[in-house]
Amino acid sequence: MPLTDQSTSLLRSRVRPMRLTTMLVGVLSSAAAWGAFPDSMSAPPGWTGLKFKLSQAYPTALPTSAADTAKPWLAFDFKQPTQAPQYMQAVLDYCMEGNVDLTSPQKSFSDISTNSVRGWYHAPWLHPGREFMHGMTNERKSQAKQLGPAQTTPQTNWAVGFYNPLGGHTLGQVWKNETAPDPAKAQFPQGTVSCKLLFTNAPLTQVPYLKGSLVWHADILRQKDLKARPTVRLLQLDIAIKDGRAPATGWVFGTFQYEKAASTSAQWWKHMVPVGLMWGNDLTNIKANQPPTEQWINTDRGQKLHLGFRGLLNGPIDNPQASCVACHGFAQVPKSVANPTPALPKTNTWSKTMSNGNIDIYFQTIGAATPVSSSYQSLDYSLQLQSGFAKFASAHAAATGPASHAAASLAVPPVPEVKR
Repeated sequence: MPLTDQSTSLLRSRVRPMRLTTMLVGVLSSAAAWGAFPDSMSAPPGWTGLKFKLSQAYPTALPTSAADTAKPWLAFDFKQPTQAPQYMQAVLDYCMEGNVDLTSPQKSFSDISTNSVRGWYHAPWLHPGREFMHGMTNERKSQAKQLGPAQTTPQTNWAVGFYNPLGGHTLGQVWKNETAPDPAKAQFPQGTVSCKLLFTNAPLTQVPYLKGSLVWHADILRQKDLKARPTVRLLQLDIAIKDGRAPATGWVFGTFQYEKAASTSAQWWKHMVPVGLMWGNDLTNIKANQPPTEQWINTDRGQKLHLGFRGLLNGPIDNPQASCVACHGFAQVPKSVANPTPALPKTNTWSKTMSNGNIDIYFQTIGAATPVSSSYQSLDYSLQLQSGFAKFASAHAAATGPASHAAASLAVPPVPEVKR
């Protein structure tokens, strides 16, 4: 998609007024000209409040310190129903360390680069869609009733994600050359963790179980009154772990949902209830309409919000016709703009018909860092990298024309994109 007016304004403010083409070429040729990738869309004139800061001091060498390489979740076997929740809790505690502000929830995760326990890092080039207060991007809209029986109107959802030091190193390698990011470097090491916070704009009257959740003011709707920022409430928290014990995919995905009744604690993260874990799509059982076995679903969660396709794991904000593993497995880009194969169906086609042929395609098993075919380059299950590449290529196309640079291939929709 083309750059928005806000993002164009941001770029112009960072590199001095000049012709658009010259400006974008300058942005693409050297982000180091101002010492950083852009953080987000621009704040309105006169804003002096909270501003998102992209954490981008990516480790130049693979981290080796005890804090940066700790893997407390390895003490638990995620395939065992009694240990799956312990595995998830170990990862959740790991993600919370040093990121939670007890006195000012608005500041929780606001500058993860200052974490005193370990570094956390954002994926770059999402700034054309990042709101400026917390760096959130727009997610899939929740239709009426998808967030519970009291939800009477569609609601917008927003999210921000980040990677631990091991994952941050890979981000830095991929984006080491700002002019030509290298998808082939997208091979995350064992122990990589990604954490993602997902918020809804739904009012408490429609999601009463979110009372007491983490509340952020956010720039999701521009207001004339700079102090009148809409509020969003944390509903879902996703985790992704590069864990070699997942034999087919190499990744384990989990999701939590907030529930007021889950705890009496005043700390919001104590109310995060596991929805489940998955490490494969279990295609054979899915096609036979049998319960999937490459996952664990928490049947004791209070709010029985929707899962994914035929019972596969997906969070309450995610697409009920998809799954965590399926969406992330197709984080790939074509190696060339010239007729990449296979020619996969568009999202609106496969999701409406859901024939066995489409199920075979979308819920196939894809290994870690494994391309779907020789025409593609895998991004090792990172949808954040895929989105960043697309925005990078779009900006380059706006400056120089889509056929004038190899980056154009990064903008071609590679596979059926299903917004989780």
